[in-house]
Amino acid sequence: MPGLNTDFQSCRPKGYKEKGDKYLPEAVKDLKRELKKAQRSFTDDALYLPDRQIGELAGVLVEFAEDIHNDIGIWKSYEHYNVEFFHTPLPITLQPGVKLEEKEMFKQRIHHLLWVLYSVLKPELIMKPDHKDLTLLTEAAADFLEERFAKMPHGSGIKTFLSRPIEYSWDVKGKLVWLGHHSYLFRNSFQEYTFEKCGGEVNIPIIDDFVCQENTCWSGLGAIDILAAILDITDKQRSQLRSWYERHMAYYRVLDVKGPVIEVMNLINDKPYIVRVGDGKNPFEPHKIIFGSLTPWNEEWYWSGEQKICPDLPGKVIGEVKEHFFRELSKIVYRYCEELAKEAREMISSYYRRFVEYNGDDFVMYPDGASLSAAWKKQYPFIYSPQSEAAPSTGKGKGLKAEGVKESKLPELSLSPEIEESRYGIGVYFNPDEGEEIMLGFNEVVTGLRKKGIDLNADEADSIMGLIRSDAISPGFVKKLVQKYGDESIAAICLIDRLQHPYYLDYVLRRNKGHFYRNRYPSISLAL
Repeated sequence: MPGLNTDFQSCRPKGYKEKGDKYLPEAVKDLKRELKKAQRSFTDDALYLPDRQIGELAGVLVEFAEDIHNDIGIWKSYEHYNVEFFHTPLPITLQPGVKLEEKEMFKQRIHHLLWVLYSVLKPELIMKPDHKDLTLLTEAAADFLEERFAKMPHGSGIKTFLSRPIEYSWDVKGKLVWLGHHSYLFRNSFQEYTFEKCGGEVNIPIIDDFVCQENTCWSGLGAIDILAAILDITDKQRSQLRSWYERHMAYYRVLDVKGPVIEVMNLINDKPYIVRVGDGKNPFEPHKIIFGSLTPWNEEWYWSGEQKICPDLPGKVIGEVKEHFFRELSKIVYRYCEELAKEAREMISSYYRRFVEYNGDDFVMYPDGASLSAAWKKQYPFIYSPQSEAAPSTGKGKGLKAEGVKESKLPELSLSPEIEESRYGIGVYFNPDEGEEIMLGFNEVVTGLRKKGIDLNADEADSIMGLIRSDAISPGFVKKLVQKYGDESIAAICLIDRLQHPYYLDYVLRRNKGHFYRNRYPSISLAL
């Protein structure tokens, strides 16, 4: 992974300083020295961090201690969600219901932070939660931070910044951008995200995408979730903020301009929005067309990310734009077309029932791509065609009637060359909420799960970890396999004691597949 940012001062909110801030840079410098000293006693080179990363880690730990010392609320918010999800503030680290003294709880928090953060600093490393070297690093950090912050005055520029009054959406957005881009909890994940998406280039769209929609290793939470729990806002505002991952991306026509507010028409769903654009000079003019995304705050809407002002579009072109959105960007359209989303869900439920009727289950395994292709051609007319009256005579669902549904863009009756040429097993799961999910290399997944965690080979372990980490495989797919084959191998690969932590699978799935725990939409498009 590329080197991470070690410039502690560049991560602070500009223009906000309080009494404790001046002591922090020296604390980072001294803690870095203590962490390097602790590393010399490691028994496992896998946990060793180079100088640049150990400096970044020192900055993260000092800001974490600053957060706890000043009750800023970042870590408190993380624990709040964990209690809601797993009935413990520190999943895997602390058993549900266990209460600790403040000093020991501080140490356990650091231990948990380090365990999770290592998955970003060293993505290839899978580490036991109680790894000996992790405990050694925790002890060194906890002892240093406890002693140093006991002498430090309260007062944090970060807390002052996050406590600024909120009136408009941009007051929230400024805090959100800092939290996702610069805070100790997210900045490493942000940098990993930028390198993955665009080679490390930081721009407005990439920042907006991360802070609004990205889920992270912190129990699958995103910056919008953590900020919503930090801020002193109403429940309605909190719900709105946590909905910002569903930005209303569309082409909009400006209908009217009234000072800092404009009225626009969404050209995809033909519905009006009242948009506040600021107190400065309004750059938008009536009849202009804007391509951009909107998010709600109170009773108004606000632009999120960049906007492009387009030339006026003739009716024919608008029709083509609509067609493109409905066909290719249907999951975005469903965000602001509730009736269409409802129809799509009814349709996917119908497809799901037919799939199960035909195959006898919502999960099917094929030996290779050729077998899948042949089977798909046989079952396709029964499952997906609205004109279907009954299952093919060779199908398991012979004689079953298919419900009529509104005409839709049916899934293409073709498979990619990668799937067609696959020779190592293919797993197909019909997600009742979204549609079919396909995973290649499935033989190793099944043989690995059947071994119940004993004597797995490298290919089996890699395949199961791929199942856990894949963005395209839903928690439902994983739980279906666990139902059939057991979860012992998953626990063994994750190095977690499944008997001590019976909720571990839910934690692992949320941590790796957090996007599936937000609103999701069917992978089908409805015709105009």
